[in-house]
Amino acid sequence: MDVVFRLINELRLVLVVVAAVCCAAFLFTGFAAWRDLRRAVFNLERSTIISNALSAWFKAVICAVIGAAIWIVTDDSSRPELRPSDNPLAAAPTPTLVLEVPTPLPTADLSRLALAVAPPTSFVPETAPTSAVLAAALPTAVSVLPTLPPPPTSTPTPLPPPPPTQPPPQLQLPNIVVATATPTPVLIPLLPLPSPTPEPTAGETMIADCPYPAARITSPMAGETVSGVYVVRGTADFPGGVGRYKLEILRPNVPGWAFLWENYNAVKEGVLMPRFDASIFPPGIYTLRLMLIDGAGQETGIYCSVQIRIP
Repeated sequence: MDVVFRLINELRLVLVVVAAVCCAAFLFTGFAAWRDLRRAVFNLERSTIISNALSAWFKAVICAVIGAAIWIVTDDSSRPELRPSDNPLAAAPTPTLVLEVPTPLPTADLSRLALAVAPPTSFVPETAPTSAVLAAALPTAVSVLPTLPPPPTSTPTPLPPPPPTQPPPQLQLPNIVVATATPTPVLIPLLPLPSPTPEPTAGETMIADCPYPAARITSPMAGETVSGVYVVRGTADFPGGVGRYKLEILRPNVPGWAFLWENYNAVKEGVLMPRFDASIFPPGIYTLRLMLIDGAGQETGIYCSVQIRIP
């Protein structure tokens, strides 16, 4: 129980504040319900509002009683065991440091030393004063103590300077001959140069392969020399009226066709490619091909190829 009382005592202010807030809240609720009583019409509604108001006020009274009880029970004057002096949770008193005065060392008694060292013949009766005893015994005591020679005075001898440090002897190495490795020649494989395409002779004619009338290249013709910017003309009639055509070129000694131009409009005896720049190609024999493609993007196999010369 003491632990519970101590805990309540520590939280005294918090508990009282909580009880006061709850009491105020219940009072406000009761007054609000009592205010709604004016607008009530039916008896059942009025009885419900009255019961709610009385219940809220009763709870407010209970909260007030609990707060007052906590305040009274935790009062330090009414419970001496909860006072700060007796509370084990209170702060411990600060210890006070007490400095002890050192005890003085006893002073040597020369009279006893003189009496212990003096011979029996120099005994003085007790009636003689202490000063006379000391005067008679002190010369004898001094003569008995051995005389110590004074300590010799040592003169510091200067240290000689350290000898100079000799450099380490150098290692004499014989003449070293550095052998230079002769570089091994690296064999670089030489790729065979592409053989130039043999140009047709004066009597040889270049061919034009156009087996389908739907794909024709009328300009340039087979064997024609093309230079600068050239306009390619011909016919490209799609099967079914839907598709596209593309122009490709086959360069000498280079496998595969290179793309040049494409169009989704059919052409009949018109311009297939408005600008064919022959100056970007080196001199040689080239093959220009026209290929028709259907609406699904597949090549139809309808083509026309013409060999031309670029100077």
